[in-house]
Amino acid sequence: MSNAARMPELFIQSPPTGASAIRDALSALGRHWLVFAVVTTSVSAAASAVILHLAPAYTSVATISVRPEQADPLAPVSAASSKLDDGAIETQVDALKSREIARAVVEALAIGTTRLAPSWPEQVLCQAVTSIPFCTRPITAPMLGERVDGFLKQLTVLSNGRSQVVSVGYTSSDPVQAAAAANMVVTLAQQQQIARQAESLRRTTDWLDNRANDLNIRLGAAEANAGAFRAKSGLNENTVGAASSPLIASQIASAAADYSQAQGQLAAAEARSGAIGSAKGSTQRAIRLQEEPLVVAASTALNVLYSQRALLTQNYGDRYPPLVALNNQIAQAEHKLAGETGRAVGSINEDLAVKREQVARLGRNLAELRAQGNATTGPLVQLKALDREAASAGTIYQTFFARAREIADRSGILQPSIEFVSHADVPEFPSFPQTNRLLMGAALFGLISGAGAAFGRNFFAQDTTVSDRASQQLSLPLLASVPEVPISKRLMRSLPRYVERNPFSPVAESIRSLVAQLTLVGYGQEGLLGSVVVTSATAEEGKSTICVWLAEAVAKTGQRSLLIDGDHRKGNLHRTLGKVARPGLTEWVSGEAQLKDVIQTDETTGMDFIAAGSSMTRPFSQPELARLQAMLDRVKQQYGAVVIDTPPILAMADALLFARLVDHTVLVCRWDHTGRAAVQGCIDRLRSAGAKMAGVVMSMVDPAARYGEGATRRDVKLLERYYGG
Repeated sequence: MSNAARMPELFIQSPPTGASAIRDALSALGRHWLVFAVVTTSVSAAASAVILHLAPAYTSVATISVRPEQADPLAPVSAASSKLDDGAIETQVDALKSREIARAVVEALAIGTTRLAPSWPEQVLCQAVTSIPFCTRPITAPMLGERVDGFLKQLTVLSNGRSQVVSVGYTSSDPVQAAAAANMVVTLAQQQQIARQAESLRRTTDWLDNRANDLNIRLGAAEANAGAFRAKSGLNENTVGAASSPLIASQIASAAADYSQAQGQLAAAEARSGAIGSAKGSTQRAIRLQEEPLVVAASTALNVLYSQRALLTQNYGDRYPPLVALNNQIAQAEHKLAGETGRAVGSINEDLAVKREQVARLGRNLAELRAQGNATTGPLVQLKALDREAASAGTIYQTFFARAREIADRSGILQPSIEFVSHADVPEFPSFPQTNRLLMGAALFGLISGAGAAFGRNFFAQDTTVSDRASQQLSLPLLASVPEVPISKRLMRSLPRYVERNPFSPVAESIRSLVAQLTLVGYGQEGLLGSVVVTSATAEEGKSTICVWLAEAVAKTGQRSLLIDGDHRKGNLHRTLGKVARPGLTEWVSGEAQLKDVIQTDETTGMDFIAAGSSMTRPFSQPELARLQAMLDRVKQQYGAVVIDTPPILAMADALLFARLVDHTVLVCRWDHTGRAAVQGCIDRLRSAGAKMAGVVMSMVDPAARYGEGATRRDVKLLERYYGG
């Protein structure tokens, strides 16, 4: 970036006020309205074209409600079982997003069977860069796994806060397909749940049928035994009724009934044990063990963890770091489920042992009563016992057979745990892109881009002056902006003669402006510049060169001018002018030489010059300063301008001493180089020393920046053409 496009550090003290910033912004937009209009129109049109060519996407949403899953649809629902925790709802959400359902929907609706050709922006990009992968890939049908992955990316399943309502949405370029996919996901999930419930009922029915067959065989054996005994003993209904003993018969009947009831309880306990045994290794079966709430809770928690692992594996792969912690949780949950199942099995085994012992005891009691009946009533009691045993076996058989038929009939009225609240409808309007909003955004983006282009054009094309800001920040007038001299380093030795050799150059004009400014300040006699101290904050800021040019410019006006090298420690101005170093200022102040002895005249310009003289390692003493003051007062009577070149203020304090003795003090600051804090500190020191500050001179200024704020490069070129020398 050129110097003209940068603001020097000296003039970045405080940001502009709000009003001035707005005014500057509006001014920049006004100057570069064409850039603003072209960029705004182009960007808005390009963005609008892209927006209008975006492929529309439609989203259709189905709403479902989740309730606790019941294997038996006719079983009563308690208040506790009707409540769902967050884990159960999340399990249903993960189940709806399973790859099994996604694969079924993709295959049923033929989703993603063809790969779309590249869009027109992609085609344009492919023509420019042919090495892009999708440019060289053939347009072939994707694999089923890719289609399932794409389907899951467009499927959204969200639970609505703490309620039992879940939203199932699908996004597609085809609105009919979007609605069909969302509805089919829910329908397939319902079918899966009904299939699981039917499988559970089928297993229960098979077990009941097996038990009923066993009881039927037992019933046949009991009836056969009674018939054989009746035929063997020659008993019939008449003899049984006449010879029966009420007491022993009542006892045997009661014992037989107790024995049959105990056998039924034993069969129920065995069924419970079989159900827990079949639930081992299957969390879905364990969840349906309503008699074991701890096993159900552990199975539910483990099922949730399985669903989370399946989802993370599907999305991130088997090496996803959080899967390690999740596998540890699953191992702990499996251990807990095994423990709960083991405790349940132990409890049931204890109950089975008690039931078996009870059946054995009642069997022994019944056998004893039968023996007693045989001893007292003989064959008649034994026959009645056999008849009652056969009747009891028939009753148990009928109970099991009826239960098996009832469960088999319930498979037709099974209900899933999710049901539709509202089906997904075919959307009329696309969910993406929202054209109106995007077009408004495109227009806003175009305006911002146009404003940015105008401000950038203003920043790079407009050269900023330093005068107003220097005056505001330093409370001093900017006396002159001396342009940087376009000269090579090889010709730097001839730099002090540049104004003399180029009298119509911008540099010469700025020096003449400086002379006029100092003359108008009003010190000394009317029309005379008086005595001037020229100093700077640091070295290499062009201070000595400006002193030479200033003295030469005054001499060119016909007035006598005197240039004094005030650096009595390391003064080398005499080398610049090609003069001798001694005698000089040091000898003049110390009284070793007279004024006429130290003055040297430059024959080319006619100005007089006093060298620094012998080097001194100390500043001037008070008597020497008083003598210097008297000498300067006398010299001002002979010269129209006395210019004193002093050392930098940050290096030595000599400039502060000289500044108290002269009419003007000028501070030279190098454009885009001198630090603001350093300049302000030097000004404060000069004012504390009693210096009469005339103003600031900017040196080595970029030629374009010196024409002031508002001057563009075109203005600079015109000014340089007519007034550049």
